[in-house]
Amino acid sequence: MTKANGSTFRTSRLRRLLMVGACSAAAASAAVAQVGIPATSTAPLKLRTDYFGYSAGVSARVGYTDNINLVRNELAEDEITASSVFSLGAIISKPRVTGIVLGDLDLSYLTEQDNFVVNQDIGLASTFTGVDNWLYLDVSGSTSRQLLGDNARFSRNLNAARQQRGNVHSYSVSPYVYHQMSDQSAVELRYRFSQVFIDDRDADANLFGGDLFNDSRTHEVSASYDTGALLERLRFRTGVYGNETVEDGSAIFGRFEYRQGTVFTEAQFALNRAFSLTGSVGYDEVETEDGAAQFFDEDELSGVYWRGGFRASPGRRTNVRIEYGRRFDDDFIDADIYYELSRRFVFTAGASRTFQTRAQQNNSLFQGVSRQVLEFADRLKEGGELSPRGVVQSANRFANGFADRRQTNGLGTTDSAFANLTGAFERTEVNLSGFYADTDFGFRDNLNYGAALNVNRRLTRRLTAYGDLTWRHTDTTVDAQTCISSPQFFGINPNDPLFDPVTSCAQIVANNGVTDTLIGSIGASMRVYDNVSVFAEFSHSERFSENDILEYTENSAVAGVTLEF
Repeated sequence: MTKANGSTFRTSRLRRLLMVGACSAAAASAAVAQVGIPATSTAPLKLRTDYFGYSAGVSARVGYTDNINLVRNELAEDEITASSVFSLGAIISKPRVTGIVLGDLDLSYLTEQDNFVVNQDIGLASTFTGVDNWLYLDVSGSTSRQLLGDNARFSRNLNAARQQRGNVHSYSVSPYVYHQMSDQSAVELRYRFSQVFIDDRDADANLFGGDLFNDSRTHEVSASYDTGALLERLRFRTGVYGNETVEDGSAIFGRFEYRQGTVFTEAQFALNRAFSLTGSVGYDEVETEDGAAQFFDEDELSGVYWRGGFRASPGRRTNVRIEYGRRFDDDFIDADIYYELSRRFVFTAGASRTFQTRAQQNNSLFQGVSRQVLEFADRLKEGGELSPRGVVQSANRFANGFADRRQTNGLGTTDSAFANLTGAFERTEVNLSGFYADTDFGFRDNLNYGAALNVNRRLTRRLTAYGDLTWRHTDTTVDAQTCISSPQFFGINPNDPLFDPVTSCAQIVANNGVTDTLIGSIGASMRVYDNVSVFAEFSHSERFSENDILEYTENSAVAGVTLEF
């Protein structure tokens, strides 16, 4: 057994890297849980060597915040916390099993509230080979505490505004047949079942108590044929895809259901080694029921879709694909860009249009990681070793800057884009990212965009300093008349004896609107022994809005010691 080489970093950064890496992997592989076409398959990896690498640690820390509930300043209450954090990262590569697990378990005691709480962020993904070049099985899962609601309150402090978070558990199982012929063409037959469970019983994300958020379950089937290198200049992939998704389980919120079937053909024609024309054409048939049928027109979602553009690879450091098309009743851009500006700087960007539930989006994160696991193992079989941090950074090639995960109800059409610039020097790491996401849920709109800057500087052999700055703009638009006519879709129980549609909807509108959240933090970590480090961090969070109810300010600090194994 080989222990993976790795640098010391605080547990909170491991948590954040896990989040970002998972989201990025999903962006890179075009989240198969969406109403659309699964990402183009690649031949399952055939490992030639065995490998097991891990990194584990335990951290004891003390923290302070002057606004534990992230409320308006005049209502703020301070809190002192004592925490123990257990971290584990491991990867295994064997001839028939490839897997990765990353996660933190945070056990905290809130002294002023006299309350013991648990926070977790754990994910795993694995691929099993039953019969080489024929039968495979993908399994992925995660459990974490996530933000609840479109206008959730952000902070570096995991225990802040705990009533705005809930436990989210998800898993996915996908058996499939994949066979590559001697002429490099390939066929794939796949089935995937996935579920997401949201436990928000103790949350207060809406004005009317917990148990608001729906669970989700999805059945998917697909079949495809890929010509591979069979034809000299032309490569195409054709197939069919089916999806049945149900979102329900809330005590108040309505049930959403849709079924979708798609036939498609994707093509790429190489004009030369560096430039190819690309495109896709297909047909979607979408059927909506229950709440989904009230807010989405099947005729607008169904029909012929297309996209067309180009792929350029002018050098080994550059890969660009940009396509323009129309789907789900609107125009969109589908793109991914990878450009190594120099040996030290890498730029990535992408854009897409999807139609899915937020619960599905959460589950698709780790479905994407399943495919990235194979890339990790591919590097390992060449004899290299990767620390858990290095593994996540590898999965982060298409980093999109979504460092937070939130849950909300309903399904919607989302236009999203991201850009990321990463620089790595001998002693300094810099990351600058931006993102955009606009979701139409039918009965409400949610617009988010923002940017983040992260800097890590090794001052001496033992001392490292770091800092980051994040800005996020959120616009949650709620129409009062829609709320009055369909109160259940806003978390209001119309059967409540005290139900007043006008008053209740006025409260909903007041708790939504335009906000800008700014979060900054600085910190330092010092290694005092080979496997022992001490660290301290200060952060400031502030949200601005024309609506006083939505504003808050928080200052927090944390210090502790980490023991690595």
